[in-house]
This record gives sequence, C-alpha cells and structure tokens, in this order.
Amino acid sequence: MFLGQLSEKEKNAFISLSIHASNSNGIFADEEKVMIQEYCKEMGIPFFDADNAISMDEVVAVFMESELRIKKIVLLETLGLLYSDGEFDDSEKGFINEYAKKIGLTDEDIEKQTEAIKEYLVVLKKVAEAIS
Repeated sequence: MFLGQLSEKEKNAFISLSIHASNSNGIFADEEKVMIQEYCKEMGIPFFDADNAISMDEVVAVFMESELRIKKIVLLETLGLLYSDGEFDDSEKGFINEYAKKIGLTDEDIEKQTEAIKEYLVVLKKVAEAIS
C-alpha cells in the first residue's frame, strides 16, 4: 500500500526483511512468497532472490536511519506479510517485536500497527465475500 514511499535502499532492505520475517517460524509459506512478489511489483523492483537477502543487522542499520513514518510503514507491511498465511505465531511475534525495538519503535507502535492490519484484513475479507 505504502511501499512506494521507500527509498531504493529501503526497498531492498524491506525485501530482505520480508524474507527473514517469512522464515522466522521455519515455514516460508506460499502466501508469503506471493506477497513478496507483490511487494516487488508495488515498489517497481525485480523479483528478489532469497539467497541475496542482506543480514538482519544490515536491515536494522538501514531502518534505524529512516524517518518514523517509514519505520511504521515497514512494520505495517511486514505484519501484513506475516498474517498472509492465516496465522501469526509466537516465533513471528518475537521476530517482529525484536526488529521493531531495534529500530526504535515502541510497544504502542507495534500494538497500533497490529490492530490496524487486523482491521484491514477483516475489511478485505468482507469485500471479497461481497463480490463473491
């Protein structure tokens, strides 16, 4: 939704973050792979090979320097990715919490973004049902 606002450096770091987040529970679900492909399309970058992902330390370093708005966008989009397979397990929660805190986001930021993505997914489901 908002990924076009990221710089080129942030876009590439976001895709690496997406890969790490998807693998955080040991299951790289097909829904997550599809979402990452959609993210690449949205950002106008070629599909990203998971083998080329930068380390989480490098991802954190990129986003520590980002504006607060960008940090929140990245958190929201990453939560959307993790919810895309229908579950958000303890490993994924731990991953998100650790990442968010490292880049300077608060528990309140995490809670607000989590609630926003949950509400968005409910509305999206209702819309899909309405047109079915």
